Amino acid sequence: MSRAVFLTGTSVVETPKFTLSAASLSVEFDHGALRWIRWRGVEVLRALTFLVRTPGWGTPEPQISGLDIQQSDHAFEVSYQARYVNGDERVRVDLHFAGRSDGVLSATARIAAETPFDTNRTGFVVLYPLAGFAGTEIQVEHAQGESAALTIPEAISPGQPIFDIRAITHRPIEGLSVVTRFEGDIFEAEDHRNWSDASFKIYSRPIGLPYPYRLLPEQVTHQSVTINIHDHAISQPDEPAANTAQSVRVTVGRKTKQTLPAIGLGLSANESADAIPYASQLAALGPVHLLLRFDPAAQHSIDQLAAASQLASDAHLPVAFELLLSASHDPAPEIVQAAKWLKIVGISPISVAIFPKVDERSFQPGEVRPPSPTDTAIYSEAKKAFPTLAVGGGSPAFFTELNRKRPSAGAFDFITHATAPTVHAADDASVVETLQSLPHIIRSARQIISADKAAAESVPYHIGPIGIGARLNPYGSGPVANPDSARVGLAANDPRQRGLLAAAWHVGYAAVVAEHGIDTLVLGAPTGPFGVVSTQQPYARQWWDEQAEGAVYPLFHVVADLASGSGKPRLETTSNSEKLAVLGWVDGDKHVLLIANLASDPVNVTLADVDIAQVRILDVAHSEQAALSPAIFRQHSEEQDIGQGINLDAYAVAKISYQRK
Repeated sequence: MSRAVFLTGTSVVETPKFTLSAASLSVEFDHGALRWIRWRGVEVLRALTFLVRTPGWGTPEPQISGLDIQQSDHAFEVSYQARYVNGDERVRVDLHFAGRSDGVLSATARIAAETPFDTNRTGFVVLYPLAGFAGTEIQVEHAQGESAALTIPEAISPGQPIFDIRAITHRPIEGLSVVTRFEGDIFEAEDHRNWSDASFKIYSRPIGLPYPYRLLPEQVTHQSVTINIHDHAISQPDEPAANTAQSVRVTVGRKTKQTLPAIGLGLSANESADAIPYASQLAALGPVHLLLRFDPAAQHSIDQLAAASQLASDAHLPVAFELLLSASHDPAPEIVQAAKWLKIVGISPISVAIFPKVDERSFQPGEVRPPSPTDTAIYSEAKKAFPTLAVGGGSPAFFTELNRKRPSAGAFDFITHATAPTVHAADDASVVETLQSLPHIIRSARQIISADKAAAESVPYHIGPIGIGARLNPYGSGPVANPDSARVGLAANDPRQRGLLAAAWHVGYAAVVAEHGIDTLVLGAPTGPFGVVSTQQPYARQWWDEQAEGAVYPLFHVVADLASGSGKPRLETTSNSEKLAVLGWVDGDKHVLLIANLASDPVNVTLADVDIAQVRILDVAHSEQAALSPAIFRQHSEEQDIGQGINLDAYAVAKISYQRK
């Protein structure tokens, strides 16, 4: 068994990144892209890359050849040829990047189709980090030369916040300004926080123009991006790029008035029968519920509801119910039918959320939508069918879709939506970085729920089901096929979901939403691509296919640990490194912590003012026992003197408990 499989679910290891620098300017070269562009250690841009988007919004990987990298003390240059393939169509791009110690970074591209090539978008993409950009004033120069000051809103824009861009000047910190100039096409901005990306994106070919469009072999085009960094600060030593120390300190503060969210598992009705044989494993998770989604348009049936009822009964788990409506106007017949079937099969749900089926699809702001029942009509009919239950609404898809079709104020008893971290990028670092966007999503959703802040805080807010893969694809016909279990955007089968990376990422997600007062978090599933229990799948799974069905993935233990804290008072926690996610709660006379290493490198963690504690670590070394003997793993913790710290391997999760002082 390879270490990589336990970490990420696949033996395929990402191409190593390496640093290029020119005095105070540094970048990370990552498979053709420049990432984490820093000046004196301050991140000024998240990425500068060249992307090709296919008519289905796929993002083919560049086939790189002729890579030439030159590095000196005061400059670096990168040149290569990238070929992008979509079926029988091919386009070649000659790329050149150059960085200098005076703060100039440039990129040029020669774009030449080798065959007629249909594309939704082909060109440079610049990503701006959230810190130093969101909520700040920038200067925008438009294509005709006029300039204007613009404040980037804290709230997430449902559409394009900036159009017709020739250049942008922003100020990441006081005394530092960055001018980014674009040539070769019309550029505009997209608020990537909608999709939980931790960035704002500047791209070419405006979304308002027809797409897809065709690149022809006889029509060679050129693009360029030039970045000028102006440092007005008094000369001082460069700041470290990040806390790279191997020892990280965690401090536990006071007990808050918040309680940890309720925890659920996502369950599509058609997957219910497959999970019944593993009800005993699911029962061992503790106080979780099943979020059962019923979609008659997807041929979900009363027999599948009956299977869900049996699963819930055998596992002793309550059921929250979601219904997708096909009706264009009157929701009553479908709601009445669903309520009748639930009664027949013996499901008494703890809550109900109802959405028009069409809301699984994405529409641009202002785009004409197919007719669907109103929020008022849905709520009214739902209350007739389920008079004692809370009735929710929002979006059956991602935050983007909630933001672009906002529920009527006060229409529902709670609001819900999901997220997926691989809409735009599927590499490991980008997946982890999506956690940075969650506070922005939550604050924006609260504003959508109600313009009155106090009222917004009082409306229960649910998130989920979440996972590293995508259960649906609002931007295409369905999740992207991924038979080889690669790192693929918008695929349901993402190998990392069955690895330690998923365990750490979900701890990070839970830590953020708990701090921001989310009432319910739904993650994973009983079985299948998002499952906590391993079962045979139509695609190969390294190592797992060699084990008996019913073993459990690392996420199983995270769900069980989160469930054990559900409803308990949250502890304030801080860390001096973004490498860690920390979630704490009070359990009787003990403090309990979940600490996840979000990095691919080991880290030593020290806890302020804590010496003796019970420690259980989910990592590569314990993965086999955790998978094959979960009860033994969960019962076993070691009493340790952790005054000198504990070592957490890549993507490891530690559960630590100690007596309150």
